[in-house]
Amino acid sequence: MRQRTKVLAIVIGAVIAIAGAIVTIIYFFQPWRSCPYDDSPSACAMLPGDATVMSIAMFGTLVGLVIVARGFVVRRANANG
Repeated sequence: MRQRTKVLAIVIGAVIAIAGAIVTIIYFFQPWRSCPYDDSPSACAMLPGDATVMSIAMFGTLVGLVIVARGFVVRRANANG
């Protein structure tokens, strides 16, 4: 990989990982939800659609972290040899 491609992979992977983490945290706490049996929104049962979005966000976070790690490993391997 060229240097520009490595840096681009690191930046894009970091953006994907951060966006996925933010969405995961927001869906974990569910601030828009209310339920009659509890005062805290995070105590409400998660809807299937919410669970799907949260799962995709968690997967996106992992994919972003793998892209970042790959960019750093390739960058370091090319710098050493």
